[in-house]
Amino acid sequence: MAVDFRRWAKWGAATSFVLLLVALVSTVNAMDEMIPLLDPEQENVARLEPGESIVVELDKNRYYVALRTLEDGKEPGYEARLIDPNGEEIEGKAPTSLHVDRVLEEDGPKYRPVWTYYLDDSANYTLHNDGNGALWLVDDAAAEKEIFTNPIVLLMFSTCCFGLIIGLLAIIFAIISTRQNPRKEEKVVSGLVIDGRVMTTDELYRMQKDGSLDNPPSSQESVADPFVSEKSKIEPEITIHQDPKSNIVESEWKEWDEG
Repeated sequence: MAVDFRRWAKWGAATSFVLLLVALVSTVNAMDEMIPLLDPEQENVARLEPGESIVVELDKNRYYVALRTLEDGKEPGYEARLIDPNGEEIEGKAPTSLHVDRVLEEDGPKYRPVWTYYLDDSANYTLHNDGNGALWLVDDAAAEKEIFTNPIVLLMFSTCCFGLIIGLLAIIFAIISTRQNPRKEEKVVSGLVIDGRVMTTDELYRMQKDGSLDNPPSSQESVADPFVSEKSKIEPEITIHQDPKSNIVESEWKEWDEG
């Protein structure tokens, strides 16, 4: 049994449309849940003004990011130190391409990562802000965990991902269906009606004899027309046969007939 790719393409397109529509609708609510978790003012481990220092308890195997705000488009300062309980400075790493600027509102401040810290031990660390602007230390791992366990956010991501995948499959099925050979149209026969019209005498005869309408009848097998017109009647042809023993030629007959 051949696979109807055209039908699968239609179902896939409809399913993809519904899933993407759900993802679009849920995006508004999901963003309302995500923005507070990404806002350094609301979710942070520590916030320091210039010249301040603070002791914070940090966990091992966690990524911590230090952020500053961009003011007048100028690059923020990187003056910050993280000291472990032994008095040794923890060497921070430069942000990667995954650590992008955070713009939570259209006219709001832009937060730029300046340092990232990955800790091997859980302890109390001292954070120093040696720069001229405020400094925020955030726990990205904790924020990501809360984001991806939120039902609304999960609904948005899952419906978006599955909608795109099913939409891609629908496009592939549609391309395959266009390259398939078109199926031969079958005639639907019901009683004396075929494809919405009344069957002719020849079609009734073929159905009774062969049980099929696919093979047209030959000229010898055609059913004779039951209604014969006057013009179609064949008049008998009278032929005069001359006796071969007779010696009278045709000219003598004419002379005799004319008297």
